[in-house]
Amino acid sequence: MNKTLLINIKQGLTAGKIIHRCSILCKNGKISAIGGHSAFKDVNADIKVDLPEAYVMPGMIDPHLYGYMGYSFKDPAIVDNLEKVSQYLVKHGVTTFVPTLPAMAKEEQFEAIKDIVTALEKGTTGAQAYGFNMIGPFISKNKRGANPLEGVRQVDLDELDKIIELSRGHLKVMTFAPELAQSKQLINKLLENDIIPSMGHSIANADQVLESINAGARRCTHLFNGMAPIHQRKVGLASTVLVDNRIITELIFDGFHIDPQMIDLACRAKGHKNIIAVSAATQGAGLPDGVYNFQGTEVEIKNQRCHLDEETIAGSMLTQEQSWKNILEYTNLQDTDAIRCFTSNPAKDLKLKDRGYLHPGQNADLVVMSSDHQVLLTVRQGEIAYAQKQEYVTHND
Repeated sequence: MNKTLLINIKQGLTAGKIIHRCSILCKNGKISAIGGHSAFKDVNADIKVDLPEAYVMPGMIDPHLYGYMGYSFKDPAIVDNLEKVSQYLVKHGVTTFVPTLPAMAKEEQFEAIKDIVTALEKGTTGAQAYGFNMIGPFISKNKRGANPLEGVRQVDLDELDKIIELSRGHLKVMTFAPELAQSKQLINKLLENDIIPSMGHSIANADQVLESINAGARRCTHLFNGMAPIHQRKVGLASTVLVDNRIITELIFDGFHIDPQMIDLACRAKGHKNIIAVSAATQGAGLPDGVYNFQGTEVEIKNQRCHLDEETIAGSMLTQEQSWKNILEYTNLQDTDAIRCFTSNPAKDLKLKDRGYLHPGQNADLVVMSSDHQVLLTVRQGEIAYAQKQEYVTHND
């Protein structure tokens, strides 16, 4: 951690800004200085990276994913799984992630929370696991998606108290359905405990959504998925989120959960400051096509798309690296605005003031990309966590 790292690349890309002929000096896990090459020509760093055709951006943040490469956050082996997933994620440019638990039966849920808290407190050496995210259990049975029926129930404030107690401050986001009775009380309790109430997996009408917004809900879970489609006369969660600037929303940029045109529509309606790119990746991500049993649920991966059946998508196979390529292809956003969806927007949403930008004093969480948007190198807190080729890195011993 005491070693200095100097990165020289073609340009730096951060929210609202491009830094041409960019150099970044990292010390003690932080960005110490950033600017043009000429200002750093006499710097003798311990470790040096020279990639003159590449660009660098802040490490990506993924606040909603269930696992990768067969490893699940729901599994009792969560301590090992979290570490293995963290190592996988840095290869795809992610330096911070929020592991997500699906809806579960009550006692199973309590055990899963205990396990994930233990894993979080142990920490990870790849991408940093920052708290955890919960889908439900207080969501709509009609829009539960791949969440099992036994994991879905009405709002129970006593159960919520138990969840909060077991989470020991690590629960960061909870998805709920605004149409359920006692939603306002749930929102208040979550906000009192610094947990983000996120609307989703819902059949709420516009009035119910607005009631939750007025009560303090400011976030939507994977817009368009787990909710009624947009209708010209029957307005609900999706349409209300699109037109209400108080709401920041997740989007899955795989072009499968949502048609690319609808992705572009959402970006045009919400603007670049109100979208968070999430992978919503399941433990099937990174696996070959085939039929798998994930914690008692049979899924089929076909053409690299994960299904429960022909009608129900069972999470995504996406990486944030691919999401980044897709947002540039599918939308009208400039790269200096699109980058916010992966960095500064989720950082702000999660109240992470130490990351998300290329600024001195920020964590040295960085991803170096090729001109065709492939991850070449990932840095977490000033240390190289992944290098596609070791010859990219020079050690000045």
